[in-house]
Amino acid sequence: MGAVLGSNGAYRIVVAEDDEEYIAALEAVIESDPRFEVTAVARNGAECLDLVAAEEPDAVVMDIEMPDVDGIQATRAILATAPGIPIVAISGFDYEERVLEIRMAGARDYVRKSCVPDHLCEALAALLDA
Repeated sequence: MGAVLGSNGAYRIVVAEDDEEYIAALEAVIESDPRFEVTAVARNGAECLDLVAAEEPDAVVMDIEMPDVDGIQATRAILATAPGIPIVAISGFDYEERVLEIRMAGARDYVRKSCVPDHLCEALAALLDA
């Protein structure tokens, strides 16, 4: 899957996050970097699957713990249909077991939520500019 840059020449990112307050923070961090734009936000993994199919983003930022379909299940399903899409997992919890699960599901990187302001855009850039 080649990059389909957004209207401003930025990489198009879909965010999957169920915490309404944190969604605004994620959008602010991602869009503070001119290389990226948030094209859609999913509140659970099932919604993320639909948005990835509809939006064809360049990358996904995926919360591990979400209702209905969690980030691990969503990552597996997305990569089954769009195997080249980079997924960066995020979580507020530092459960080594869950981080390992989402990496095994195909997420290419993981950023703890407390580190998102300092590391998320660089993680995305490393995957997209590689």
